Amino acid sequence: MSDYQHVLVGIDGSKQSEMALEKAISAALQNNAKLSLLSVINGERFPNTSTVGYGFIDRSVYDGAVKEMEKKLAHYQKQAEDAGVTNVDLKVKIGNAKIELGSKFPEANDVDLIVVGATGLNFIGRMIVGSTASYVVRESPCDVIVVKTDKENKPVDLQKTTYPEI
Repeated sequence: MSDYQHVLVGIDGSKQSEMALEKAISAALQNNAKLSLLSVINGERFPNTSTVGYGFIDRSVYDGAVKEMEKKLAHYQKQAEDAGVTNVDLKVKIGNAKIELGSKFPEANDVDLIVVGATGLNFIGRMIVGSTASYVVRESPCDVIVVKTDKENKPVDLQKTTYPEI
């Protein structure tokens, strides 16, 4: 296995992202690597009153969600530090999770391993929303682990660990 220096894990608060965190902590420990916890709050472009027609809405509407996710990430940061990871940072961004996890953050921060949970969305959900994990695998500049098992590497019923069906 490669000697990874910087492990990134995508956190959205789901059970699957918690499973991914456990695997990312293990990878960071095995490699004595930096661990970045990244949560991306959906902040797509919306119609506005500018002459261009589309733009970002006032970012202050996301303040509550950002603060809540920062609290969760602080808890996960402590979990990683308690496990022995010595270099852990956290970041909450507003934007598109696929792009932030798949290319922007990894390229800007020299990430060499990304760990994400499998989506578990049904066929219609994947067609409408798309799979963040599959996008990250396709577009990432580095290795990607898509987590589908628990910390003992036992298969998990993804239907029980995902968001409700669309």
